[in-house]
Amino acid sequence: MDEQEKKINILCLGPKGSGKTTLLKKLQNAEGVDYTYSPVPTIGTNIYDINYLNKNGKKQAVSIREVGGEMAPLWGNYLVGVEKIIFVVDTSNLCQISAAAVMLYTLLADPRLVNTKFILVLSKMDAAYRQMRNEALLMLQFARLSSELKNAPVLLEASPLQGEGMDALKACVAEAKPNTKLTMMHQVQ
Repeated sequence: MDEQEKKINILCLGPKGSGKTTLLKKLQNAEGVDYTYSPVPTIGTNIYDINYLNKNGKKQAVSIREVGGEMAPLWGNYLVGVEKIIFVVDTSNLCQISAAAVMLYTLLADPRLVNTKFILVLSKMDAAYRQMRNEALLMLQFARLSSELKNAPVLLEASPLQGEGMDALKACVAEAKPNTKLTMMHQVQ
């Protein structure tokens, strides 16, 4: 390949209105987010190229495919070969969290994703209060997920409009996929 190395196959999923588009736009280019617009739900998919410097200072890019929440019944069509899934949950909307939990558990149970790294993003933290975050984690049964899954989701909190959590998310997205055999060996020891 040329100047940029292989792109990682990453999906961004979550319920309608969870903030996927704003999150990815902010991750793509901090200066390019229009804070005055009223977001329209994504019907279909969008692809975002995220540029970053690796630990050797070399420019790299990853492509992230956002699949709209309205298309949840079709998400299965995009799962083959996926290495990472960014799953976005709106913590300011408690009514939506139980639906998000069902969607997340459906993905976690899919055998095609057994080696996929999940990044669970609690979004809109600027609009939520701390208790909502705790309730979201309870409704998502995050403690149980963390203890029972061999490949437990990474938990990140983000506020795209404030720019909070973007560096941590970019680091997770840029991180190379771990060697599954080494990971399993490490867990056994």
